[in-house]
Amino acid sequence: MKTIAVDEETWEAIKHLKAKLDAKSYTEVLKKLIEVWHSVELDLKAEKVVLDDNEADMIISLLENSDE
Repeated sequence: MKTIAVDEETWEAIKHLKAKLDAKSYTEVLKKLIEVWHSVELDLKAEKVVLDDNEADMIISLLENSDE
């Protein structure tokens, strides 16, 4: 197990978040924060994707056919 040092303000925020998430441990809180960070990063990268109409139509077609 590793230990990290945080200032008092951060410690209080993490404790509050732990209670709000009904998390069993601080590890669970940190894992959730990391998961959310990755999700936000993915959303930001997805916003930057630019496709022309043909590419977009092809992707839509692939997605529709993937359910079959």
